Amino acid sequence: MAGFCLDQLVRRNLRGVWVRGDLPAGPAVWAANHHSWWDFFVAQAALRAAGRSDVGVLMDPANIGSRRVFGWAGAVGSDRLRAALDVPRSGGVLVVFPEGELRACGPLGPLHPGAAWFARRTDAPLLAVATRVVLRGQQAPEAYLDLTPVASAARLAPVLAERLAGLDGEMSGADPAHPIPGFRQVVRGVRSWSERISR
Repeated sequence: MAGFCLDQLVRRNLRGVWVRGDLPAGPAVWAANHHSWWDFFVAQAALRAAGRSDVGVLMDPANIGSRRVFGWAGAVGSDRLRAALDVPRSGGVLVVFPEGELRACGPLGPLHPGAAWFARRTDAPLLAVATRVVLRGQQAPEAYLDLTPVASAARLAPVLAERLAGLDGEMSGADPAHPIPGFRQVVRGVRSWSERISR
């Protein structure tokens, strides 16, 4: 039920979620920049669209508090490392934001070693996921996820920084009325008022 509600949150408030790269079919550590309130929700929506319900997110325990809905949605406090390790060990996807905090939109900030540590401890593939949720030429914001496998922990920061900068460059040169070329839509959201009227 919590997953369904989160799906509806994305579908009713965003124009959609677009992905470039392969969504993981097995266990993985999803390491993404954290520049938007929507970052975990769009990651989970994309994975659920691929048939995945085994998604967890590492979260500051202070942000979880006593709100059980976060636990239902897959949040695991960073003070519960064994529970977080169990997500990829049991075949799921653990979403980690290695910048460690919500940051202003811009270049990638310094990364903490947590995502690489989880991948190393569980032998799960490490994915660098450049994430942008932006308002462009339509009424609702659009989410873009650029997934790149990372061969070693040392490559996470440079790969994620490069992919994020590349995504920003593509976005600045793309027609704002249309999705960015090279991405496929995995979650449909709301249409703009002008689109609904013209239909």
